[in-house]
Amino acid sequence: MKIRKGTYHDAPFIKLLMEGLGYKTSNSLLITQLTDLFSSSHHEVLVCEEREEVTGFAVVHVLPQLAFDGSLLIISYLTVDEQAKEQQTARALENYITDLARKRKCERIQVHCAGWRAQAQRFFLGQGYDLYPQYFTKRLMYGE
Repeated sequence: MKIRKGTYHDAPFIKLLMEGLGYKTSNSLLITQLTDLFSSSHHEVLVCEEREEVTGFAVVHVLPQLAFDGSLLIISYLTVDEQAKEQQTARALENYITDLARKRKCERIQVHCAGWRAQAQRFFLGQGYDLYPQYFTKRLMYGE
């Protein structure tokens, strides 16, 4: 198993994995979003490969915190294909992210996990995450 930085060549595989999460996107939108992520040192796209096949990916963002010495690392996506779940791919990605957070001097990691994703919630709890329930979301429509 190898974890590396993602590239544009990974877009079709990332698209398939996102569809497994219920997110529909086009290749062109995905490439546009990846371009934005690749252009900043505060964002990383990580890909897990097994036998030259992409089996999982994660997107992380490192944000400074004014009130704390360390930064905050946010995981916006972390998913693996169904077969890879049996092979500990998610655990390997999360461990890699934890090491990255330490290297980037983060004092904590946050991840949003939808209420209906019970298996993913159990995974994060098993990895040492605590439930931190006070998030508020305001949805905006472009052009309002």
